[in-house]
Formats: sequence, C-alpha cells, structure tokens
Amino acid sequence: MSSRLPAFVVALGFLAPAGCGAAKLDETKTVVVEPRENKACILPAQPRPQRLTVEFESDNPVDVAVYKGEDVQGEDKLSSPPVSKALATQSAATKGTLTVDLGPDVATSVVVSGLGKGANVKLHMTNRK
Repeated sequence: MSSRLPAFVVALGFLAPAGCGAAKLDETKTVVVEPRENKACILPAQPRPQRLTVEFESDNPVDVAVYKGEDVQGEDKLSSPPVSKALATQSAATKGTLTVDLGPDVATSVVVSGLGKGANVKLHMTNRK
C-alpha cells in the first residue's frame, strides 16, 4: 500500500496541469455599433464557477451590459434585452470595467449598445483573477 501512494501523487501531478480547472478566457474584440444598435459577444459556459471581468474603451459613450446567454438572442442587430435581466451594466460611458461572479455552466453575452453617435468599442474579457 505504501508503494501506491507515491505513484498516485506522481499521477496527480501530471493530471493537475492538464486542464482539470476552469478554462481560461482572455479575449479581445473590437465592436462597431451605430446609434441605437445593439451587438453581443457570446461567451461559452465554463464547467466551474468563475469571475468574469469585462473592460471596455470607446470613442463615444455606449451602454455595456453582461447577460446570461439565454437572455440574449443573436449577435448582430439584436433587440435590446431588458436591463432588469442584466448581471452588470454601465451606462453612457467611454471607459469602464464590469465584474460578474458566475456559477458553473453559465453562458454569458456582453452587449454593447450605441447611443446618440456610432462608436468603436474595444472589449477585453477575461476570467483570470
């Protein structure tokens, strides 16, 4: 029995870095929105709980919100999802950060809404702490 313990520890050492934890998200996108237009970036569900951080920077004020994937339909020119269902939101801003704690297997969408002028929006989405 004592010879099995070191073999188990060695096997565990090889399996740990092989992806047993949550997948790492580190995605950067540029989204162009016209006035009163909504666009979504769909993010896949992760098998484990995660903290999603969305940083954005825009040349004109925009609304940015994080929703559960089931609350958003489509990526381009979608109708505006209800703000009451947003997990996090920032309104009329040119720069900001949104942070959301998510449970396991929760797909999300980041929705960017153009306001009075069109905007070029750079998004950086990550689940790294």
